[in-house]
Amino acid sequence: PTPFLLAPLLIVSAAIRIAVNNVVAYSRADETIYLLYAKSGYPQIVRMFIDDPGMWVLPNPLRWSWIGVTSIVGSLTGDVSHRMLASISTVAGIVVVALTWVIARELFGTNVGLAATALAATSPLQLALGRRALADEFFCAAVLASIATMLWFVRTRYPGWLVAWIATTTIAIAAKEQILFIYPVLLLFWWLRSRRVSVVEIVAAAAPPFFFFAIYCLLARDVTSFFRIASIITNAMTAPYAEQYQSGPPHRLLLDLFAVAPIATILAIAALVTSALRATSAEFRHVAILATGVLVVHALLPSQNLRYIAPVDPLLRILAAAFLVGERGATKWLAALLLINAAAELVLFHKIFIAAQVYDPVTDNLLRALKMLPAIK
Repeated sequence: PTPFLLAPLLIVSAAIRIAVNNVVAYSRADETIYLLYAKSGYPQIVRMFIDDPGMWVLPNPLRWSWIGVTSIVGSLTGDVSHRMLASISTVAGIVVVALTWVIARELFGTNVGLAATALAATSPLQLALGRRALADEFFCAAVLASIATMLWFVRTRYPGWLVAWIATTTIAIAAKEQILFIYPVLLLFWWLRSRRVSVVEIVAAAAPPFFFFAIYCLLARDVTSFFRIASIITNAMTAPYAEQYQSGPPHRLLLDLFAVAPIATILAIAALVTSALRATSAEFRHVAILATGVLVVHALLPSQNLRYIAPVDPLLRILAAAFLVGERGATKWLAALLLINAAAELVLFHKIFIAAQVYDPVTDNLLRALKMLPAIK
């Protein structure tokens, strides 16, 4: 029965994430800036960022949903620390696994949902981001929540789910503004699922970017600073760190995914190839288009980093699960393969992010942690 299989998966995934929330040395760059934001008033953050060019390559104040959550949690708990921010990421990581189940079950049914949950439980990328004082895992959870509410609205046409979609998508945009690059891909996925365009849906599609801007203006008590910050962060994409560590060919992200999760990545690529070459279900094609579209958009951007594609990881694992289960349902070898993958991923996670203490999962850091490049002397 599903509850007797799903509950242990969610409990184990939560236990792993809580256990590895043990970072003691946090980044003096992004993580410390987020901590500074959590301690400061929002108009002060905006002025501080604009007036200090040294901050222009660091996280920007447009991320008001993440900044707001950290400030609220800090006020309620009385703990405004790196560990508090990392604990929010840990909770978000648990939510990511649960939402992976929700999306996979909604699209493909219970068997694929369970397999996708098992794959998501040990994702090295998600485990790594869930222990850092960064916005990435919170952003990933918000994007998955947006996809889940979209699917529920398409299936039920219940207005409440449309309101929920607007809210979760606004939160996602305000967690990391990079979602605006992939927003057309998300709307394409919506259209593929519903095959209809109404006035209500057009207005709803325009609502999240509008609310993102409007709420920023209310919080900052200013309008023009939004465009100033947007210009600053656009130019920051070509900063020295980005050029040195985040540039490369379009297929770089696939190589990085393979480095941290080889089995799951191979299965996801096999699923994408199957979708392109063979007749598959509409759900399979739609998720393949969504995942491929998001990957392609990020591959064409000047800065490439696994942190930036965190929401793609669960989608690829859902595809891999659908590929494994197939039309005939789960086979007797499925559990064994999932266990082998889990063991391999936990070993890789420990080697890269615990033993080598990799903070930013860019190619150089990942390959040196795996001793695929000579150590720096």
